[in-house]
Amino acid sequence: MADSQIEIQIGDNSLKNNHYWKKLISMFAVVGRKFEIHCWNEETEEIKGALVFGKEKPSDWAFGRIIEGIIDEKFIEMIHHTIKPQDTEIYNKMTPFFSIFIENGFYSEHYGTEIHILSAPMEDKVFTAFLKELQEYAVVNVL
Repeated sequence: MADSQIEIQIGDNSLKNNHYWKKLISMFAVVGRKFEIHCWNEETEEIKGALVFGKEKPSDWAFGRIIEGIIDEKFIEMIHHTIKPQDTEIYNKMTPFFSIFIENGFYSEHYGTEIHILSAPMEDKVFTAFLKELQEYAVVNVL
């Protein structure tokens, strides 16, 4: 099967950790790829954390800041050690960052509760098995 687009909505509030989010983003976070992290202006600690891996990108987004950079081993290590945020009143957050975009078409939005993959390797047996497992906790749409 050719590459497909995938939409994933993690709406299950019973998830107490971000294991699935970390496993999924790790499949697409590749050294040398560009990334953007979007944070709301009031997310000062998250902005500081993102600035360790990149620099602020000029933007007309009045309510937030965008940090861009190139994925390196330290960025990947940060992903592997990201702790699920405790403030889950509005979203059952998987990541402290509002959005993470990777240039290969992986988009983690709304604190990792909404994932868009523009070119998913559906012929990859590990990936497709993971999507089936994820369906227990999320809505997975293959387009």
